[in-house]
Amino acid sequence: MGRQMMHSWQYWMRALVLLAGLSALPACEPGRTVSAPGCQLYISTDPAGASIICDDRAAPNPSPMTVMGLTAGEHLIIARKPGYAEARMTATVQPGERLTVNLKLEPLRGLVLIYSKPLGADVEIDDAHYGKTPLLVPDFPLGQHRVKLSAIDHIPKTVEVTVTDRTPQQVNVNLQSDSAWLIFESKPAGAQVTINNTVIGNTPCEASRLSAGRHRVEITLKGHTAYQDELTTQSGEERTVSVTLKALPGKLTVISIPPKARLYLNDQYKTETPFTTNAIPAKTYVLRVELPGYATQVRTNVVTAGEESVVEFRLAKTSGTLLLSTEPPGVTVYLDGENRGITPPHGQEPISEQLTIERVPQGPRKLQMTKQGYYDLTANVEVAFNQTVILHEKLMARPVTFIPTVIVRTGSGAEHTFQGIVREKYDNGDIKFEIEPGIFKTFKASEIQSLEPIPQNPPSK
Repeated sequence: MGRQMMHSWQYWMRALVLLAGLSALPACEPGRTVSAPGCQLYISTDPAGASIICDDRAAPNPSPMTVMGLTAGEHLIIARKPGYAEARMTATVQPGERLTVNLKLEPLRGLVLIYSKPLGADVEIDDAHYGKTPLLVPDFPLGQHRVKLSAIDHIPKTVEVTVTDRTPQQVNVNLQSDSAWLIFESKPAGAQVTINNTVIGNTPCEASRLSAGRHRVEITLKGHTAYQDELTTQSGEERTVSVTLKALPGKLTVISIPPKARLYLNDQYKTETPFTTNAIPAKTYVLRVELPGYATQVRTNVVTAGEESVVEFRLAKTSGTLLLSTEPPGVTVYLDGENRGITPPHGQEPISEQLTIERVPQGPRKLQMTKQGYYDLTANVEVAFNQTVILHEKLMARPVTFIPTVIVRTGSGAEHTFQGIVREKYDNGDIKFEIEPGIFKTFKASEIQSLEPIPQNPPSK
């Protein structure tokens, strides 16, 4: 009886063990339970469908699944699923134990740096605002997404960004201005730029907010021809406008006191002063003026484009003055061989008025005086600096045969008729008449009724 009871107990023990094993079957998915002795791990993941690696051995099926036939102790479990970070855990199972574990998989996020030109643009990812550029998005969702950038005074722009993993990537977006951007340059620089009658600055300068359309542009620089044009611009356009301004000619006036000095420009004789020109190239000139009896003067002058430059020379005297009267008047005077004029008459006086001869060089000078019907006369004179020398010279008449050539009538009677030679004719019509050798009579124009030439007999052969 005791032996029979022992066999019955062993039978029920085996049945309990078998039932315990069968009771674990509902926790495993059909077809995934391996009938083998040992420990078991039931592995689930959130989300499901992850690949399972247990102790470096890949499980044949994705989660949830049961790994059977394990030995008691620690086991390393790895769960992997595309788009999610890898999850790991160590599970310790006891002998004969069936352990359930669950691994939470975190979605993978991209690492994206969004950069724009200009900086400070607003960033929207799938219509959600994230901030302003430059913007680092450390949790950028995987996949393809719409990224929109917008900035003041610029046209918004949307780009498609695709992120597949955690590899950092940079997105560069250049925003187009909603207006034109013009840069103005000129040669020479410093010219004033005016757009649509508004001054924007001096070259080099820029107009960064120029609306699309036509604009009147004027670039001006003192002393240069103006640049004028009508420009057509478009939104987002960037253009450089470079112009070369032509220098206007300058105006130069040269005055000397006293005048009539010889003027040289850069050692080239030009003319006598005063001198004026309205079309002289703008540059630096060396001016030199020379006038006999005065010290030569040299001056450097800059002629500016489009401007007038006036240069005045006040000449310093280095000579003297000669005041000469002659008897008779009308004597031609030469100084050192140069004709200096004729002594002027003084009414009907036999002595002339003084002839002023200026700019007489210092030192000994030679005077020569001539008049028809008189002997030439030569005189030497010493002139000092800034000295005035007064001279009076008398010319001797040449003896001539007295042959009357003219009849002067002042009336009808014989006493009003005169024969002789006209020696002087005055501007007022009066004449100086020689009626006998060495005897002169002046007839006024008002009393002269006629002047008749006397026929001359041809000389006999």
